[in-house]
Amino acid sequence: MPKQNEEKIVSFTKDQMFDLVADIDNYSEFLPWCNKSSIIKQESNDDTFNLIADLEIGYGQIIYTYRSNVTMDKNKNYIKVNHLEGPFNYLENEWKFEEISKTSSKIIFSIDFEFNIMIFDILITKFFDKAFQKMWVDHTMELYCINHQDRRKRQKSSLASGVI
Repeated sequence: MPKQNEEKIVSFTKDQMFDLVADIDNYSEFLPWCNKSSIIKQESNDDTFNLIADLEIGYGQIIYTYRSNVTMDKNKNYIKVNHLEGPFNYLENEWKFEEISKTSSKIIFSIDFEFNIMIFDILITKFFDKAFQKMWVDHTMELYCINHQDRRKRQKSSLASGVI
């Protein structure tokens, strides 16, 4: 049903953007309708990190948990997500990260999904483009990235001041 493909050049490095998207535990800070997220299982091989993650999605009193298989490239070139269980018939999305310069990168995002609950599918089909554009155009990810960097600096500063 809803499909979206977007490309954007951002003023952050490929690694910074990869780290942002890979920060599953903090998705609720920048993803619309995400109440909480957690990593259930982690494995690693030569090329990738493989995770099972839960995402609690909802609006108002309607809340569902979505479980996915997440594959993250150790070279920070891509993150792929596939539906395992939850309120979808299917869901696949992929993030690709390309370095442009030392201070910028190109982000390529694609998503394709269908809810297994007809009313959700009807509603999301109607509002998905608008909600997706709001997230993308309002630079929510960029703002979160800045906050993410600031939080890490504060943590490092707190650790340093506590050690001294």
